[in-house]
Amino acid sequence: MKQPFEPLNDLERALVAALQNQMPVATFVQTLLSAKVYVLTDKEIQPDEIWNGGATPMVLADSQKTPFLALFTAPERSAAWTQRQTTYTFGLSTDFGGLLQGMAPDQGIVINPGLPAGFELQPATVAQLKAQAK
Repeated sequence: MKQPFEPLNDLERALVAALQNQMPVATFVQTLLSAKVYVLTDKEIQPDEIWNGGATPMVLADSQKTPFLALFTAPERSAAWTQRQTTYTFGLSTDFGGLLQGMAPDQGIVINPGLPAGFELQPATVAQLKAQAK
């Protein structure tokens, strides 16, 4: 039996509220735009270092082979993935808005993949958010 998802931070509280229809999804997305997220990478990036593309983030694919950048609402949420995807053992907390601008085109986002409180943004939605955030 799966453990219940206990929110660890404001972003997770907003995510749970959106998933339970207690908050509009658009409100959650606005919260996400100004939040810190955690991304797994294949190389270490120091907190004061600029992410210049030398490290590759973990990208998953859906059944149609669409790429989705995997993000987590807290470092603790990535633990199972560092064991499953041993290439991605490093992580970085970063601003979602900045990360969004650096994303490859035609890429979606999956938040907390495999967890009870997860969320997907399709590539078209990501492209709209990037355009709005400029």
